[in-house]
Amino acid sequence: MSRGEITPAQSVRHWVESKLRSVGHRLFAGLWDIERLSWVTRVPVVPPALRRHHRPHVWAKPQADAPEELRTVEGIWRDPEAEREAFADAPLHAFFQVHDEAASYMLDHGWEYLLPTAPRYMRAIASLREARRANKKPRGAPVEQRPAPPSPEALSLEIREEARRLGLSAVGFAPYDEKYAWAEFASRHNQGSVIVCLYEQDFEKSQTAPSATAERAAFYAYAELVERSAALARFAQRLGVKAQPHGPLGEGIVIHYAVQAGLGQLGLNGQLLTPQAGSRVRIALITTDAELAHDQPKDFGVHKICDSCQVCARRCPVGAIPVRREEHRGVTKIKIKTERCFPVVAKVEGCAICMKTCPVQRYGLDRVTEHFEQTGEILGKGSDELEGYRWPLDGRFYRAGEKPPVHSETLLHPPGWQFDAKRKVPRALASAEASSDTVV
Repeated sequence: MSRGEITPAQSVRHWVESKLRSVGHRLFAGLWDIERLSWVTRVPVVPPALRRHHRPHVWAKPQADAPEELRTVEGIWRDPEAEREAFADAPLHAFFQVHDEAASYMLDHGWEYLLPTAPRYMRAIASLREARRANKKPRGAPVEQRPAPPSPEALSLEIREEARRLGLSAVGFAPYDEKYAWAEFASRHNQGSVIVCLYEQDFEKSQTAPSATAERAAFYAYAELVERSAALARFAQRLGVKAQPHGPLGEGIVIHYAVQAGLGQLGLNGQLLTPQAGSRVRIALITTDAELAHDQPKDFGVHKICDSCQVCARRCPVGAIPVRREEHRGVTKIKIKTERCFPVVAKVEGCAICMKTCPVQRYGLDRVTEHFEQTGEILGKGSDELEGYRWPLDGRFYRAGEKPPVHSETLLHPPGWQFDAKRKVPRALASAEASSDTVV
C-alpha cells in the first residue's frame, strides 16, 4: 500500500465518525430554539438513582465581601448612559444566531462529548418545555385563579429554600433588563425579575481539561441545572406567579444577571468567577413577573486578584485573552477575541484551559485571597498542578511555562471554518436590512 493511502479500517472509522457527527448535529441543532423540540417530551425519564452525575454541591453561605486592599467596584464598572445608547443603537443578538456557521462547525466536531450526553440533555429539555408550557393556556380555556403570591421578601425566601432542596448550588435575584436580552427572544420574557440559578460542575473531571471527559462533565452539569431550574420554575408557578425557565444556551447575557445578583464577578477569562468554584459553574435564568427582593452586586476582590494573576491569559495557547480592560457597550471589561477562541473550543474538545488554570476555580477564592494577603502571590501560580495541561492534538503534557505549537491553517483557520468577527446580526436580518436600504 502506498504512503498516504487510506486503509479499509481507516475508511470504516471515517464513515462511523461522519455518521456520529451527523446524529450529534441533529440532536443538538434544535437547542438554538427550544420551542422547536416538541419531540423531546416523548423521551423516557430515568430514575434519579440511576443517572450519571456527581452529587450536587449546595453552597453553604454567601461569600463575604473582599478585604479593603482588594476592593475595586461592586460587580463591574458601568456607564448607564453608554449602556442605554448602545442598546438603542444596536440591540444584542444571540451568538449562535449571529454565527450559525461556527455553531454548526462546533456540532460537527464535538460528537465525542455531545453524543454521550444527548439522552440526559434531552430529558432535561423535556422537563424545561413542560415548565414553559405551564405558563401558557390553550385558547378558549377558562381563566385560572392563581393564588395571591406572598410578599417579595417571603417569596424570595421560599424560592431560595426550594432551590437548596432541589440541589442548586446557589440562586440570586436581579431586576429584568431588556438591554441584556437577546433580540430574538425579548418578546418571550416576563418583565419583572430574574432568578439566577447556578450549578457546580464536577471538580475532578474538570481538572482534565482540555478533554472530552471535562466537556462531558460540563454538559451533564447543564442537564442537571436545566432540570432543577425547570423544577424551581414550576414551584414558583404554584405560588401564584408566572415563571419561564430559559434554555441551556440562554435568552440573554447570563453573566450580567449573575453579577447583578451578587453571585460573582467577571473574571479576566471573560467568565463569571464565583467565590466558591470560579467559572466551574453553569448558569441558567428564570424570568418571572413576580416582584422579588433583589440582591445587589458585590465586590469579592476578583478584579485585583485577576490583575495580579493573569494565568489564564498566559496559558491560552492562541492568545485569545487580553489583559487590558476596555469599555464595550458601557461596561469596562476584558473582551475575549472570539475569532481566536472559538475554533479552538470546536477543535480541542471544548478547550476550557482558561477555566482549568484559574486558581479560584481550583482552590476557591477564600484560599486564594488568604494566600495573597500573606505572601503577595497567587496560590498555585507557576505550578504544574494549576497551569499544566495535556493538549489533545498531540497528547503531550505541557508544564507551566510551556505552550503547544499552534498552526494557523489547521487550528485558527481550519478547512470548513467560517467566522466573521465583524458580523453583529444574524445573516437573514442583515440581508433583509440590506435589501430595505436599496429600496428607493
